[in-house]
Amino acid sequence: MTDSRIPAPADSDIVLCAPLRTPVGAYGVFSGIPVQDLASTVVKAVVERSGISPDDIDDVILGQVSPAGGAPALGRVVALDAGLGDSVPGMQLDRRCGSGLQAVATAAAHIACGAADLVIAGGAESMSTTEYAVDGSIRWGVKGGDLVLHDRLAQGRETAGGRNHPIPGGMIETAENLREQYSLSREAQDALAARSQQRAVAAQEQGLFDAE
Repeated sequence: MTDSRIPAPADSDIVLCAPLRTPVGAYGVFSGIPVQDLASTVVKAVVERSGISPDDIDDVILGQVSPAGGAPALGRVVALDAGLGDSVPGMQLDRRCGSGLQAVATAAAHIACGAADLVIAGGAESMSTTEYAVDGSIRWGVKGGDLVLHDRLAQGRETAGGRNHPIPGGMIETAENLREQYSLSREAQDALAARSQQRAVAAQEQGLFDAE
């Protein structure tokens, strides 16, 4: 049964369909799973549930904030691991916390300009498996002294603003800046938090997330 209020899509329309994600679990439940495995599991399921043929997929675009050296151009690695074949290209992009949404927007832009007809797009991340690193000089040998491990998650928070716009943190500090800029009162924030919690409980009681 179709809704007569919704116009039928035209040939030029860009349609978002078959949304899917990994299950939601407790903190650390996926800590031993590489990001490419998380993403390829979802891509496989999207292809199976939608019935699309891998031959029709023009690209796999995935946003990722903390890429690992073992899975470069994450979209390409995921396309291969998901069994799409070596004819399906893939890419990875980073717009920090907006990376997944940017992947969808980039896919839409490719379709709009005729560069693609069908794209799998989204975001993939495994902060649990983000590496610790040492300074690049180790590649050329260390003659003495200590080697210091750097948490790449913390490092990224500190260097995301480049040299001219240092950022002493990340989203927490951004939230405080927005609160000040838009004069958001503590009372309004508490009311929003309470309303969000009430909606979450209601959704659980109604079984709205049972399928996840």
